[in-house]
Amino acid sequence: MITDLRNYKKLLAAGAAVVILAVASVVVLNFTKPYAVYADGTKVEDPYVVKAGGDELFLVEDAETAERVIETVLQEYTPEGAQVNSITVDKKLSTEEGELKRGEEAPTVLTEDEAVNYVLEENNAEEPLFSVTINAEIGSVESVEAGTEYEESDDLYKGQSEVKSEGSDGDQIVTNEITSVNGAILTSEVIDTAVINEAVDAVVYKGTKERPKQTAPSAASLGGEVLGSGSGASVANFALQFVGNPYVYGGTSLTNGADCSGFVQSVYAHFGISLPRVAQSTCGKGVSYSEAQPGDIICYPGHVAIYIGGGNIVHASNPRNGIIVSTAKSCGPITTVRRIVE
Repeated sequence: MITDLRNYKKLLAAGAAVVILAVASVVVLNFTKPYAVYADGTKVEDPYVVKAGGDELFLVEDAETAERVIETVLQEYTPEGAQVNSITVDKKLSTEEGELKRGEEAPTVLTEDEAVNYVLEENNAEEPLFSVTINAEIGSVESVEAGTEYEESDDLYKGQSEVKSEGSDGDQIVTNEITSVNGAILTSEVIDTAVINEAVDAVVYKGTKERPKQTAPSAASLGGEVLGSGSGASVANFALQFVGNPYVYGGTSLTNGADCSGFVQSVYAHFGISLPRVAQSTCGKGVSYSEAQPGDIICYPGHVAIYIGGGNIVHASNPRNGIIVSTAKSCGPITTVRRIVE
């Protein structure tokens, strides 16, 4: 009887211990503080939440980190070197201590860099988290292109020119007032300019002297001799002025349109040398292509051009291209090279 009583007391004691442990476990569970976690599993017990217009965006470790994230995002949206007039955010940005609930899965905490990158990425989407509008003034140094002044000179023939003095570009500070939204500039308006260095115009002499008239050679004399004296380079340089002008079949106008032979004829007419519209391959003195000099006429089957040196020609190509520069060998086989002046 005594033994049974002792066993009964042991059972009561054991049962009481189990009850005490169970109650203690419940107390521990009830009083364990909820927490959030970083991606690596590190716990954060008192995270802060960043909100936009009352909507929770993300959690960070503390209030200081939350404030730095907002400040860094605003800096990212501010143009470098700009003087900011105003910053407007379409939703109120705020930070407060996060409310964590017991028994729920621990939410994720972002590092400062992760939070900034998250905002910048999401704000590039069609529906951004919030919009930052910045009005600012920003200055930049820009070049001021020098112009050209012309002076008449009776030492040069008409059509000739010579540089009297080289020009130089200037510099100025241009201030723009810009409006940007989330870093993208929407408007930009020049509000001020300040010259740093004045541009200096180049001065070019333009010839006024009349060229001596030359008698056009007869068709019978268009064989093996040059037709005039002068600089073939001057002929080539004069012809290059008309690159970009149109091709017109049968035309002889250097400005309004010419075909290949009309172009060559009109260029040489400027230098007082009359060439026929056809049979230009018989004019002047024949030379080999290896001896070609600027101003020589390069002849092809059904086409003619003026050599400008370096293996290139200037010519009235076709109605689509007009007057252009191309390689001498791009127009087909060269039949003859004729020297008109030397």
